[in-house]
Amino acid sequence: MSQQHESSPLLGNAASSANASYTPTPLSSSSTTPPQHPEAKTAEQRHQETRGLIYMTLSALFFSFMSLLVSMTAKTLPSFEIVLFRGIIQTGLGVLACWYLGISPLGNPGVRFLLFCRGLAGSCGLACFFYALSALPLADATVIFFLGPTFTAILGRIVLKEPFTPLDALASAVSLVGVVLVAKPSVLFPPPPPSSPLSALGESMFMLGVMEKDSAERRLLGTFAALGGAMCAAVAYVLVRKIGKQGAHSMQHVTYFGVVSCFVSVLGLYTQGGYVEPEGTLMWTGLVALGVAAFVGQILLNCGLQLSPLGPGTLMRMNDIVFAFIFQITIQHEHPDLTSYIGASLVMMCTAGMGLNKYRLEKKRVAQEKHSQQQGEPDSQITP
Repeated sequence: MSQQHESSPLLGNAASSANASYTPTPLSSSSTTPPQHPEAKTAEQRHQETRGLIYMTLSALFFSFMSLLVSMTAKTLPSFEIVLFRGIIQTGLGVLACWYLGISPLGNPGVRFLLFCRGLAGSCGLACFFYALSALPLADATVIFFLGPTFTAILGRIVLKEPFTPLDALASAVSLVGVVLVAKPSVLFPPPPPSSPLSALGESMFMLGVMEKDSAERRLLGTFAALGGAMCAAVAYVLVRKIGKQGAHSMQHVTYFGVVSCFVSVLGLYTQGGYVEPEGTLMWTGLVALGVAAFVGQILLNCGLQLSPLGPGTLMRMNDIVFAFIFQITIQHEHPDLTSYIGASLVMMCTAGMGLNKYRLEKKRVAQEKHSQQQGEPDSQITP
């Protein structure tokens, strides 16, 4: 079983470069260094792990800031137009980064089609998520979108034949319950009856009912968009795993994702009434800032995945939801209700539990491989 890192579809799964599994770096390569116990860690290794966790926390902050800007600008601009601006900025910065690193942004000929497919899946997922941010509160859209790791585990079992344990199945089911609590469909959560003054006015009641129906339908559509985005993110991540075995730099993933998202957003704009000119310096600044924030978040996530172990790294990814709630309350002045808090807690706990379970299985696999090598036996297959 290959090591699995949790990804954020918000980033376009730039975590892809996680072509490299976490490998502790010894403090010294000198042959005179006394042998250490396999589980022992040097001070330098612990320092690198801590640095990696800090990078991942900062990446969550940048991605949550990007989501906040999208949530604010999507009230006046089509979601596909925001994807277009983000794609242009990401493409430009990605090409510059490839030039700085001395690598081709096109990638190896053998993986270009897969890179394109990965960019297409990520772009569709991003467009769905941006629309969800326009229809749902910031925290609710983020929580539902974080079902991506759950869909990834299921798809990984089908496509990559990775283990999907009973614990994973239970966590997936509970996560869906959490999403229902966050989405609050009108079938299960009917709106409260209108107050008596309004009930006395037939025409006002009719208008109120129309507004509530439109709001409920928009929220339901936003929920399905967030779920669709999470599914697209899972497809993109599975493609990332396949590409990782053939070799591709993370910046090549970022560049392809930016280019493909530009084409997808131009086509999608026709379904949303065409291009709308952003008004004012503040709007233009927000569009540029969200593109830069996403790109910086991608770099921080890549660095964090390379330095931190999978289990603690998975827990740091949960900070996306925490920051989303903080931004929604302090900046947008929207206070979630109790059911949203309960649903978000269920999704966070289940996603973290699945990540830690993957970490446990990976450690077990590595330990079995070491034991087999020491005993001169063939590697044994893990049975979760």
